[in-house]
Amino acid sequence: MSTPIRFDSADFPENDAEEIWREGLDAIFEIQRPKDPSVPFRAKMESWPLGSMLLMSHVVRGDVEFQRTRRRIATSGVDHYLVHCLLDGTLMSTFGRDIQQVSLGSVVVRDLVVENVGFTRDAPMLTLTIPRQAIDRRTGGALRMHGLSWEAADPIGVLIASHMRSLVSVASSMDDEQALVAGEATLDFVAACVLRRAERWSQSGDPRLTPVIRAQALSFIEGNLADMSLGPARLREILKVSRTALYELFEPMGGVAEYVRARRLDEAMRRLESPLHSRDLIGAIACAVGFMSESTFNRAFKERFGCTPTEARRRRAAAVLVGATSPVGDSIRSRDARGVGVRTAATIRSLGG
Repeated sequence: MSTPIRFDSADFPENDAEEIWREGLDAIFEIQRPKDPSVPFRAKMESWPLGSMLLMSHVVRGDVEFQRTRRRIATSGVDHYLVHCLLDGTLMSTFGRDIQQVSLGSVVVRDLVVENVGFTRDAPMLTLTIPRQAIDRRTGGALRMHGLSWEAADPIGVLIASHMRSLVSVASSMDDEQALVAGEATLDFVAACVLRRAERWSQSGDPRLTPVIRAQALSFIEGNLADMSLGPARLREILKVSRTALYELFEPMGGVAEYVRARRLDEAMRRLESPLHSRDLIGAIACAVGFMSESTFNRAFKERFGCTPTEARRRRAAAVLVGATSPVGDSIRSRDARGVGVRTAATIRSLGG
């Protein structure tokens, strides 16, 4: 059966619980809560991988700001849409000069390449996290989806909300094959609904198209890290943009070369820490992420992470050994709990179209 990732703050000390919860959403948002909240921290998260997307049920008590800042867009490596269904409480979003108040029972779409801030108060919701590629493959791409919504009285909105509730009710009982089928069917359904509602960007010179082009560039980079020719010239060819336009796209990230280098090193660290790659030679990992020379890779890795690839792997192995041999008790429970947040964030980042 499909195993959900579950978190309930009531199971842990308040300070630990909030840190774990933040770790789970760190892949997407910078989060702000009042310095002196009127209520103690309480939150629940439960998420289920469904093929190439993630279904999540989430609630946090009190007032929270979920900020999708330019910095987080540039550094998170996440290029997804969020489809929210608000079950209770208050949800409002600002992006640019626009303010969107989300009504109960309605469905709203967020594009994670768009800077925005979401304000919630005691707002349980269901969310589909969908990679851009998964939607673009079904719709042809270049759709203006941020802020797209269906009210609770809209028949299509009712269908989407009902479908999301149904998924939550059966997700834990599905095996992996059933979860994959449910995910693909849901993607087809959402794409069909979006096509009837969303507008396409029509002018190549429209400055509002910049986030979409940037998203396409980031998506191409993620899928081609092993390609040693990956760089400005290759991206200009793929995106059909000028050298100046490409520079402007990546200037907030330090430039194309710096961003590609950072993503290659981050992927190398992920592999070094993954049990699936524990037998891979470091040279093979370096090659797999686009480095021609192992010595160049080692220097770049140490510059970014402050340790060599060998040291990173040893630390991971030592942490696993300590976890396996420590006495059973509160410390074990705390480590396992922290893993919930990390696993949630890792799952969000690893979604593919």
